[in-house]
Amino acid sequence: MVRQSPRQVGYHRSLWTTKLLKHFLYTRCGVEYSRERVRQVLHDLGFRQRRLRHRHLRADPEEQAAFVIDLAILLQDWPEDWELLFVDEATVRRHLTLTARWCLVDDVPEVPTGDDHGKVQVYGAVSPLTGRTHYRIRPTLSQGHFADFLKQLGRYYGDQQVLIIHDRAPHHRGRAVDQTLKEANGRLMLMPQPRYSPEFNPQERIWKELRRAVTHDHWFETLPEELQAIRNFFCYLAGRKAEIQQLCTIKTPESLVALL
Repeated sequence: MVRQSPRQVGYHRSLWTTKLLKHFLYTRCGVEYSRERVRQVLHDLGFRQRRLRHRHLRADPEEQAAFVIDLAILLQDWPEDWELLFVDEATVRRHLTLTARWCLVDDVPEVPTGDDHGKVQVYGAVSPLTGRTHYRIRPTLSQGHFADFLKQLGRYYGDQQVLIIHDRAPHHRGRAVDQTLKEANGRLMLMPQPRYSPEFNPQERIWKELRRAVTHDHWFETLPEELQAIRNFFCYLAGRKAEIQQLCTIKTPESLVALL
């Protein structure tokens, strides 16, 4: 029953709370529990509160399955001198993001904010097999900036073959991108992930950590301060490769396919 929406059993609510469950048990089952007892029973039954993730209605299950198969074939005989990267972009705004925090019961926590509507775009890449991360901060999203990011990756990996998986964003294609790939002489290869499937991209987990470390509940007085905080975050990640692998829950090519 808890796995259903309250609306499916007649309530004009979309989320179960212990108060609502208490009412349901009393009115429908004749069982009178306190809210704390309801919480304990839920825990005993194996329920925990977890944040949901979106499942896009336009995602194609067949396309997703084909992607997993194609990637599994590639990883089956993955050369040790090849690199696998997932790329994505995140918008970091001057307005901070809000989340829950520890505070005294009677406190009403507040955090300052301003009228600055500025923002920057962070281009990011993560290698789930090695835990290595890369980033580039630019003012806008464009194929030119993405091409520059590809060049940055190409310089870093030198003569290595690099397979780069991306989310088919419009700025991931175009003349500038094609020219960069041509100049790489086959060392940089782009592979699109399934449409409307952000859960297939481990870089999304890096962005989640970025929010936690930088933008949640903190107001930076100036843009340079916020940019420096972003740089410090990626510098921190550079020394935490094992933690990045754990964050991506990936240690081997096989575990990557299992994750997808």
